[in-house]
Amino acid sequence: MASPETSRIRALSVADVLRNRIFDGEIPPGSHLMEVTLAQELGVSRTPVRDALARLSDEGLLTYQPNRGFLVRGFQPKDVRDAFTVRATLESLGCRLIGERGLQYPEQERLASQLETQRKLLHDEEWTEQQALLWQDMNLEFHCSLLELAENEWLTTAVRRARQLPLIFDSKSRPHDHAALKLLFQREHSRQALSEHYRIVDALVQREVSRAESLMREHILTNRDVLIRALGADASTEALSPMAGGAVVISY
Repeated sequence: MASPETSRIRALSVADVLRNRIFDGEIPPGSHLMEVTLAQELGVSRTPVRDALARLSDEGLLTYQPNRGFLVRGFQPKDVRDAFTVRATLESLGCRLIGERGLQYPEQERLASQLETQRKLLHDEEWTEQQALLWQDMNLEFHCSLLELAENEWLTTAVRRARQLPLIFDSKSRPHDHAALKLLFQREHSRQALSEHYRIVDALVQREVSRAESLMREHILTNRDVLIRALGADASTEALSPMAGGAVVISY
């Protein structure tokens, strides 16, 4: 008989597998997740599967319906809008926390190095899909670094939850429809985002707390609006649905 700790680890592992499949579009919205089927497929008992489904339900990725069980939740453009609005509030708070304690010199150097790497990428002669992917990774690294420097695990957990937007971003936090990357992350918009990164870091170095907080909030809300426009979602009632390969379309 498995110990409680072993069962917990198995549940976490099953949850990771299912979470990645949902984010990567392998399990589309509305899918009915059956304990027996998943247990057989993953080679585990029903207990860790049941625990994993409950965990993913708590994370907001699944919904539970009486007599039907767990279904993969569908996301609306309003979810995208709301999630970015929450991120703006949380990550701007992170900047406030950093500014209040002050950045140490090695921390300043770390951020400066990230910004320089971003600058070199965005000022290269070419702007390809691969470079857009690299920019997305660098952008995520920058925001994660700031969260780490805020030194607040509760904040980090809350932001990670707000980033969970299946059909929009995959398990690596990259947009699903890579063909649309030039629209989502056009070089001029990315350069503008980099300029905002520089201003945020400058405010943190100068310990201008309110300015850093305001700049981060504006930065994320701007990106929210760009993403919503790129998805063509002007109405809060439109539904997001998957296409082959995990691309996103808007259903009316």
